Amino acid sequence: MEAGPLYASNNPGAIVSHLPLNDDVGDTMRMHFIDIGQGDATLLEFPCGAVLIDTGGEQNESFDSDQALRDYLDAFFARRPDLDRTIDLLLITHPHIDHMRSVMTVLETYRVRNVVDNGMTDAEHHDDAHEDPGAEQQVRMHEWLAAHPEVGHLDVKASDITTDQGLVNEIIDPVGACGASTIDPKITVLWGAVTEEIASYGLNPNNHSVVARVDFGKSSAMFTGDLELVGLSRLASKYNRNREIFDVDVYQVGHHGSKNATIHYMMEMMSPTLAVISMGPYERIHPWTARKYGHPNIIALEHLVHPKHGVLGWREKPIEAWVGIKGAWKDERQEVFERRTISKAIYATGWEGTVVVSAGASGQLAVDTER
Repeated sequence: MEAGPLYASNNPGAIVSHLPLNDDVGDTMRMHFIDIGQGDATLLEFPCGAVLIDTGGEQNESFDSDQALRDYLDAFFARRPDLDRTIDLLLITHPHIDHMRSVMTVLETYRVRNVVDNGMTDAEHHDDAHEDPGAEQQVRMHEWLAAHPEVGHLDVKASDITTDQGLVNEIIDPVGACGASTIDPKITVLWGAVTEEIASYGLNPNNHSVVARVDFGKSSAMFTGDLELVGLSRLASKYNRNREIFDVDVYQVGHHGSKNATIHYMMEMMSPTLAVISMGPYERIHPWTARKYGHPNIIALEHLVHPKHGVLGWREKPIEAWVGIKGAWKDERQEVFERRTISKAIYATGWEGTVVVSAGASGQLAVDTER
């Protein structure tokens, strides 16, 4: 099928440059959206530390996300021996297997100083429709943490966040300045598990995702996990008097580009320069793949490319990519994909492999892709 454009323009405005990854970190935050197939694992590299958001990934006869994540982290620490194989913060957004498949591998292989999650390990916090092997992984993680009291640990509930400034403490935000850089990153948690009004809110773990904002000088990013429309609505309401807290440069697209996790009013408040989707490639047809789920979905892409509230930046060169029209996660369905030309500064691990965004303290952005 011929590729159709998604809001291409003859006057693209700000173009996000593509620069090769080099060893000079300087006053730069690097966000590594690691290619672990259908799932999330994002490494935040600072001059003075490292943070890992989620450890999920795709596991089938064609792809081993656990090995892919270990290989990437090993190569990263080999390049950054000054970090001594230490992850200052491991943030698990919610207990789904595509977000925490390799959590025990990470805990047992590297030094982890702090862990933040939403605490949803009890059976009463899950309904039968959303049972997931990730819940067992979260239980194992909590057992490991109980045996390692030297590791800081925080279960974040939405009710713990009592102001419209978000939640910051020494566990959530353990990375500071050092001899390599005077820039002190700021990590702020905006959302967590909802323990009240469950009858109206629901038990879907996606809507209990820990949401985090990360600032490095004048650069900023938002990570919403798999928060869906109900959760996004509650999140927006909570910060109604401080909508500026959503204004960021980089948006990790919610729920792998699902149609139910990116919405116009959040895009307006974020006004990101670029967006990155963590999902698997179209080519793999095994169960629980991006192809079966229809990721990234055309509805999410329409919000991302919208001329009024979409991503502000543009790619140096457009890319032709498969975009989901309909997923096949129900057995009676057949997935439907179409080719589209993407001109806006939207990147995806399923299209391009690992995506590394370099965000300078000055606010400058650059992108490097694996392919």
